[in-house]
Amino acid sequence: MLQKSPCMTRFFALLGTLAMTALLLGAASVAPAPDHLLDFDGNVGWLNSKPLTPQDLRGKVVLVDFWEYTCINCLRTMPYLREWQKRYGSQGLVIVGVHTPEFEFSSDPKNIAAAVKHLEVTWPVVMDSKDTIWNRYKNDIWPREILYDQTGKLVESVEGEGSYQATETKIQQLLKTANPAAKFPPVMALLPQDNYLKPGAVCYPETPETYVGGERGKIANAPIGLAAHRYDVNYVDSNPMHADGQIYLGGYWHASQQAMVSRDNKGHLALTYHALQVVAVMRPEEGTPVTVDVTQDGEPVAKVDAGADIKYDAQGHSYVTVDSARAYELIMNQKWGTHDLQLLPQRDGVGIYSFAFESCEAAS
Repeated sequence: MLQKSPCMTRFFALLGTLAMTALLLGAASVAPAPDHLLDFDGNVGWLNSKPLTPQDLRGKVVLVDFWEYTCINCLRTMPYLREWQKRYGSQGLVIVGVHTPEFEFSSDPKNIAAAVKHLEVTWPVVMDSKDTIWNRYKNDIWPREILYDQTGKLVESVEGEGSYQATETKIQQLLKTANPAAKFPPVMALLPQDNYLKPGAVCYPETPETYVGGERGKIANAPIGLAAHRYDVNYVDSNPMHADGQIYLGGYWHASQQAMVSRDNKGHLALTYHALQVVAVMRPEEGTPVTVDVTQDGEPVAKVDAGADIKYDAQGHSYVTVDSARAYELIMNQKWGTHDLQLLPQRDGVGIYSFAFESCEAAS
């Protein structure tokens, strides 16, 4: 079984060479895509479509999209995929989203279906909850876009974000071979947050993806001998100086296989980071929505720095409502810098799985 790498950041995508990407990721190489379209057997079901086979897809331009609904970089590809589906779905393009999970909860068909609806994914999605298709295609990262022509022959493979305009140009060229009279709109312009060709665009350093629970968890103040066990533990956060990219807990928390789960309304999770954007993967473990107060540098999150999921109460306190198992955008800073983030669950039952960061910004 191929090891799953973290979501590839825009910084890696901008480097432009596969060798440099592999070097920065600490891998020897990125596995080449299959030179022909393979089947999707071994799945646990399909959404938005009947089961599809390579034979069904003959004569179609096929874009195989390996994704995961909590992956920050996969989420950034969605506007382009939505537009391509709108433009070319009736002209011979079939996007097949292969959803391969990172977390146990994201292998649940009910959660995948809810995410597909929430993200407005209208193209076929095959649920690869056993990693079968991931391994058959020798994939090793999210997101990955693999484009095949009408005969099932490989045209290109893009690892991580980027190359949107080049991919759309190839889609148009392939569709044109089947219908020379077809008329297409101009290739979609890059979204402002993705336009790094303009002078002044920059990618700052950022805290690496940080896991909270399980073997990959970065709990800096875990009691010795208890960190890997499923106990309810009263954590003491007594060190005022927090190391960047490390998790510090206060109050009672329960260690599950992949998350730390709040056990009272007096606890907190603290994380020092450097980045522009912060996304947290969280889940209401008991199915009941949980309010989580969010502060930055000891204060409510400034509205100009608030992520899309941050809300405010009448007193101006910033919070997020964790009502489903997904990625929540907490922070979108106006300026890059180092900050102290705190999450304060208002009752038990919220599982916090990981934090992902982005630090690329286009010129204004």
